Amino acid sequence: MLKQLTNLTLSSTAIALGIFLSGTGVIMPAVARELPNGQSIFDRSPRLVRSAANFEAPGLPRPTYQFTISVPEDAGAPLKAVTIAQPENAQKIDFKVNLSSAFIGNSFAGGPAVSLASIGGEQPAKSNEVTIAFDPPVAPGKTVTVALTADRNPFPGGIYLFGVTAFPPGENSSGLFLGYGRLHLDSD
Repeated sequence: MLKQLTNLTLSSTAIALGIFLSGTGVIMPAVARELPNGQSIFDRSPRLVRSAANFEAPGLPRPTYQFTISVPEDAGAPLKAVTIAQPENAQKIDFKVNLSSAFIGNSFAGGPAVSLASIGGEQPAKSNEVTIAFDPPVAPGKTVTVALTADRNPFPGGIYLFGVTAFPPGENSSGLFLGYGRLHLDSD
């Protein structure tokens, strides 16, 4: 009984301290939460808010595909990396990873550039899958757009899906699947 009362008192103190600090304007740094198995997680999921292509004509060389991700204020961790991968489709789209970029904001007009720590990923044979790591990670409350250049738009046109997975900082993060970015590329 004493142990339960002590745990209740400690929990109440932690909640009161959290309420007090949130009202004082003190901003605690966002650090990924770690589960008992060592896996890092977000408290609240980032969201895939937009996907777009600058040119939609079939066969057009070097189009840019953009994927915009919003990191909520209460994410509990910054966004360290994203993986964008095309599932099996009629036509595989190859990315030119050396032309990848990212910026703060959510339109083709762009915003301040985000430095990239690495581009590519561990599967170099999968040219239709790219992992982008941010340096520094994108802070909670920010929106980032990742711009990927493809070798060319596919023949035929149609609907193309790209899975987007977000990763918090940490050595043992399996990532959080955000959904599919959908691009409608013209048929003719």
